[in-house]
Amino acid sequence: MVKMPWHRMALTAVLALSAFLNLSRLTSEGYGNIYYAATVKDMLTSWHNFFFASYDAGFVSVDKPTLGFWIQASSVYLFGFHGWSLLLPQALAGILSVALLYHLVGRSFGPVAGLLAALALALTPISVATNRHNNLESLLVLTVLLAAWVFILAAETGRLRSLLVGALVVGLGFNIKMLEAFVVLPAFYVLYLVAAPVGWRRRMIHLGLATVVIVAASLLWVVAVDLTPAEQRPYVGSSSFDTETDLIVGWNGVERVVGSDKGVGDPGPLRFLDPQLAGQIGWLLPLAFVGLAVASWQSWKRRPSLRLLNRQQQALLLWGTWLMTLVVFFSVAGDWDPYYLAMLAPAVAALVGAGGVSTVGRLPEPGLARVAFAPDTCGCSQFAVIHSVPLPGLEPLVGAHNRNTVPSCSRKPSSRKPETWVEG
Repeated sequence: MVKMPWHRMALTAVLALSAFLNLSRLTSEGYGNIYYAATVKDMLTSWHNFFFASYDAGFVSVDKPTLGFWIQASSVYLFGFHGWSLLLPQALAGILSVALLYHLVGRSFGPVAGLLAALALALTPISVATNRHNNLESLLVLTVLLAAWVFILAAETGRLRSLLVGALVVGLGFNIKMLEAFVVLPAFYVLYLVAAPVGWRRRMIHLGLATVVIVAASLLWVVAVDLTPAEQRPYVGSSSFDTETDLIVGWNGVERVVGSDKGVGDPGPLRFLDPQLAGQIGWLLPLAFVGLAVASWQSWKRRPSLRLLNRQQQALLLWGTWLMTLVVFFSVAGDWDPYYLAMLAPAVAALVGAGGVSTVGRLPEPGLARVAFAPDTCGCSQFAVIHSVPLPGLEPLVGAHNRNTVPSCSRKPSSRKPETWVEG
């Protein structure tokens, strides 16, 4: 009889927990965002509506690209138009993201760090909430994690082919949520620029070619829509000039930065202390920053050098840049919705895992009990949050006594504009 390694058994338990949180009583969540649900239903009425992501009988298209909705429409086509069939792709994407983050962190810091990172991501409130909803962040998070995996391999080998595959995956992410997919690009580009084992000139050329692939993959559908005569397609929803290009630059671009949305607090370095954001992921940020500092000190103190000599240093550069970029963006951007913070969760969880292991040094391998070596890092904090902080979308799991106080992703806070909440 072959005995399963302890860390595989622990990973199975973490994935089972993630599956329970994402799938339990999924039918009670209704249809999620009705705007998106109507889009999927209308897309299945004709190939024309399917291609253009129409939500109004072919007259108006949704204000997002089509790839995420194609995935949801495929689920509905297989299982019928139900609330749970709309939410199922996001729930599964959340479970796969947990497994993938375990691999990405574990390959650099070992299985204990990978398990802590996976557990942190599985339990982060904003991640669970988006995994139980038909907003597209869960699909996007899985996509950028896949891209991160390929970029990591490209940085380790210097192979142009791997880099271009990663660029293609980023382009697919753009076709899920437009420019939101690009917020992780600084982390990917810095990693390859600093770590790739090729000359500086070749690195710049490789990144230039990767940029061409990203732009081409991102804009293929956009160009197809904009080149179609207006009378032969739906009006581009939320645009001013009936083009996808205008939608990208305007409503889903500049407006997100310079707009104003009091539902996410005032811009500034203390924005994550806002009650609506602190309970979703802000409470984990101190652990992530401490984890980044401790893991960096442990990694560089033995061999101080500007070069990234090992996987740990490369991983810290990737997750640290990812964390810093998104924290700065969400601190200064004016108009966005709380569920966007799901994009921050992988970096936070990765640094919690890496920092937890670095804090106590190298652990001996055997023994499942060693997985719980840092209760202050994950266990106790998560227990406190689950019992004291409102978790959107998890009313059935938290308890009936919270039903009147827990905001759901599918409900509009009273201070929000309806169009901002629905179309974000």
